[in-house]
Amino acid sequence: MAHPCSCGHGSPTVLDVREMAPKLRHPKIFETFAALAPGEAFVLVNDHDPKPLYYQFEFERKGTFRWRYLEEGPEVWRVEIAKAEGPIRADETVAEVAQHHAGALEVMKQMGINHCCGAHLTLREAAASAGVPLETLLTALSDDRKAPA
Repeated sequence: MAHPCSCGHGSPTVLDVREMAPKLRHPKIFETFAALAPGEAFVLVNDHDPKPLYYQFEFERKGTFRWRYLEEGPEVWRVEIAKAEGPIRADETVAEVAQHHAGALEVMKQMGINHCCGAHLTLREAAASAGVPLETLLTALSDDRKAPA
């Protein structure tokens, strides 16, 4: 599956359920969702507004998904459904965080963490080296991920 970002890393897989028997649709959609890695997405193509599916996701998987309408009828509905990314961890390297989390590089620069020379350091090591409390860094990185694009 491709990364769902808009920065050119690829396009999400498309799951078109319009020709599928109604009783098979939700199981196939949840199977597709389960196969996603954190941060990945697929685009659901449907012949009606899948709002009941959204409510099922909310009930069964609250907090683990993102839902974004791409097209809203009247003939076709397209919804990007993504698996939420896990939290940024202290044992991830500066390079890993910069590569996988848009905006993280700017946050780290503002805190005096050098991506070029410190890319191999874990966030824990980089924060200590820059004299920044680890929790301050992790909170700033987390807050940046929540900011609207």
